[in-house]
Amino acid sequence: MKDSAPLPRLEISIDALLHNCAVLRNLLPASIGLLAVVKDRAYGCGSKHIALALERFGGVSFFAVNAPAEAFYLREQGVKSDILILGPADLHALRQGASAGMVFTLIDIDDIYRWQSVGIPVRFHCNIDTRMHRLGVLPQEVEKVISVLRLAPHLRLEGVFTHLADADDPCSTTVQQQVRLFCSSRELLIAQGITPRHVHYANSGGILHFSPSGCTLARPGITLYGSRPDPRRPVIADLKPIVSLKSSVVKMTKVPAGTPVSYCGRYVTDRDTHIATVALGYGCGYPRSLTNRGILIINGKRYTIAGTVTMDYCMVDAGPVPLFAAGDEVVAIGTQGGETITPDDIALLDGTIAYEILCGMSSSMERTYVMKGNVSARETGYIY
Repeated sequence: MKDSAPLPRLEISIDALLHNCAVLRNLLPASIGLLAVVKDRAYGCGSKHIALALERFGGVSFFAVNAPAEAFYLREQGVKSDILILGPADLHALRQGASAGMVFTLIDIDDIYRWQSVGIPVRFHCNIDTRMHRLGVLPQEVEKVISVLRLAPHLRLEGVFTHLADADDPCSTTVQQQVRLFCSSRELLIAQGITPRHVHYANSGGILHFSPSGCTLARPGITLYGSRPDPRRPVIADLKPIVSLKSSVVKMTKVPAGTPVSYCGRYVTDRDTHIATVALGYGCGYPRSLTNRGILIINGKRYTIAGTVTMDYCMVDAGPVPLFAAGDEVVAIGTQGGETITPDDIALLDGTIAYEILCGMSSSMERTYVMKGNVSARETGYIY
């Protein structure tokens, strides 16, 4: 048996990350900067090393997260750029943020009245809800925002944005409708003497499929990590997946024909063969729904998972004369030999999107960061 790590692990290519960052910049006018979305542990990749790499080597000077705790974590880890908190924040977070250079988001009209009454200095962007009906201020509520800003000099509206609901579809007719609503709200602010420094509405789909005119920033998420907003739709951008999910064969078992494999015997051998047990299961984020469908690469050859994916293990039928042995590396996402499996491939098999696949990767797995062929960092047990 080879001496290799038996547990599932992630390898993250900083080179691919920086490549994707450059590709996205080239799709945008030079006047539009990047607001890099690193929420939810940077889509499962680990926000610390992703943000630091983008800041130091990718020229990114603005980041977006969902929760205040994510933002404070990044600041503690040495990220110096502005950080936009897209989700809700309590008064404790507002107080902390005032001294830590955080930028908050107005996600509900009631919040600005609360901010006004407590007197805490708040830098913020106003989310204009033009269709998502998830978070934000409705266009007809913008006048209320203006009224409060006239009376509250401690509140600094630094940006305005919206979120495109259907930009993944290049043929969408709703994008222009949303942009028109957004621009009307922005013009209302300007007419009242309020000109936000930052304007952004182009998410990954918006960057790939639409021209984000009038913006100062674009807000890429999944494309930074090398996946498509919709795995069913090809894109012309040369994106490179940054994540590889690897593990090892931990056991080989010779079994006769007619042997049921894994829970409920959903796979039964049709000949004398060898069953390989791989340290990979839904406990680390590999979908259980890929039972009898998922593909693993071992020794440069593709193998279909045999039987039910369990919490920590899955099995493949290695055949009567196996081409690999216990201890050999297994690739669930990534490249080995001439074979490649991407997060988009997994998403298509699972009937979902790469966002869910990446975010589902367990925080307990070791994450190794590779740059220019060398390991630049290694982390285990991410909180964010």
